[in-house]
Amino acid sequence: MLTLSASALDGAMDRTEFERLADQGAKNFKTQEGRQYEAQFEKVFLPRFGAALGECKNEPDTKEPAMVVFVIAANGQVKQLLHSPNIPFGDCVAAKLQTITMLPRPPRDNWIVSFGAANHHHEEIARKELARKAPPDKPVQLSSQSQLAAYDKAIAPHIAKARATYPSAKKRFLSGLPLSHLFLVRTRLTDSRGVVEDCLVEVESIKEGKITGKINRVDLLDNYKAGQRITFSESKIDNWLILRPDGTEEGNYVGKFLDHYKPQ
Repeated sequence: MLTLSASALDGAMDRTEFERLADQGAKNFKTQEGRQYEAQFEKVFLPRFGAALGECKNEPDTKEPAMVVFVIAANGQVKQLLHSPNIPFGDCVAAKLQTITMLPRPPRDNWIVSFGAANHHHEEIARKELARKAPPDKPVQLSSQSQLAAYDKAIAPHIAKARATYPSAKKRFLSGLPLSHLFLVRTRLTDSRGVVEDCLVEVESIKEGKITGKINRVDLLDNYKAGQRITFSESKIDNWLILRPDGTEEGNYVGKFLDHYKPQ
């Protein structure tokens, strides 16, 4: 019989005991036998878990993952299914998993498997909507090398200002921007035809001098598309901006200049 944590944690099992079981599950996973069992466990578990995540996505986003703990008998029967209390998303996911009564036979009796379940569905929707509203640089169509040279010369002072202030903006991003704030940078991309386009990229991570993020918009290139994830050197950026939920922005030195730039 399954016992959900809503009753277990309020009664005989206190939070300390639940945390002990969750920690034991993490320790089990780090062992060779634990990793071998995990592969068998996931074949049965992941399809149902994925369905539960989808069915529960409209629950409030999680501030921290809801921990879920299985206690499994030697014959594979689920003795207990426990989860973190007071997290609606965790309550929903655990309720959906109650139908799992048998799992692969574990290495020994009372085997613990623990994992976290997080929900960022609403935040992701808000981020996509904000990214859609990101102010694109005013398109500048250039038809000759001389025009491109003049363009690069005109924006050079603004690139210099963006690059000089980038370390401070990067530090804020790495420290954690407020909810629904986006950090975007601009880099020049070239396609297989030699066509160049300056594109904004929504930053996902910055590690070891490399930026990884999703292209916000593409107008000219034939081998890049909006939403495509790319990684490139920090040295390749020439502009940055922090976009707030209300649509206002910080930075964007080059973009603000281009709003009024007319190629000769």
